[in-house]
Amino acid sequence: MKVISSPNNKYIKLASSLKHRKYRNEQGMFLVEGKRAVKEAQARPELVEVIFADINLTNQDTNVDTEIADCYLLDSGLMRQVCSTENPQGIAAIVRKPIWLWEDLVDKKGLLILLDRIADPGNLGSILRTCWAFGVKGVLMTRGSVDLFSPKVVRSTMGAILNVPVFADIDSLQIDSLYEQGYKLLCTDINQGEKYYSVPYGGATVITIGSEGQGVSEDLKKGCDRFINIPMKPGVDSLNVASACAIIVAEAWRQYQEITDLA
Repeated sequence: MKVISSPNNKYIKLASSLKHRKYRNEQGMFLVEGKRAVKEAQARPELVEVIFADINLTNQDTNVDTEIADCYLLDSGLMRQVCSTENPQGIAAIVRKPIWLWEDLVDKKGLLILLDRIADPGNLGSILRTCWAFGVKGVLMTRGSVDLFSPKVVRSTMGAILNVPVFADIDSLQIDSLYEQGYKLLCTDINQGEKYYSVPYGGATVITIGSEGQGVSEDLKKGCDRFINIPMKPGVDSLNVASACAIIVAEAWRQYQEITDLA
């Protein structure tokens, strides 16, 4: 059984540094915290660098076998140093960022979500969970969006961050390449467009969802093939962006399931 007792240990220093975006980018790693998140990470063992468990907790408490080769036991003080949450659950892991290939994503000709300047970590995390649940092939993020691997985003994805291909800092050339591959671009807009449930989402489709305060940028709207919106009762002018995404993606999944059942 391996125990780390020094705050100067290389893994403790690495974990602490990963609280900062600069070092996450340099190392190509990030930190996951909590029983469920670490369990999800273990489903991708090739990405797990090291696991930390509180020495005072049992295997049942952590939901992890502390006898595995890449697990280190820490006292509660060092666990707090490693984790970014105020009250750690006693289990965390350093994980390598998954690598996704753009060509593989585009070739799938499925449903993609393009997020334009989504700033709230909780919203991004919820969106990724929704996309994972409803079979979205990948998520694209424009420049100006929240850091995908920030601790708040990672916690709120509940493992989706390791299972849904995500491409950050998407530029106009990549969007143009989607057009060239036959993708149609749908944009959400509260002021115009067709009802979201009257639009077919099959095949190569990109649904663009705008920032919480500004919506989809005018540049992206210029390339839009169709606009869609979610009908709401009078007096209500908007929905939380994560809720809006869930409503639309659930409808796309429903259509897909219906087609599959008929096949």
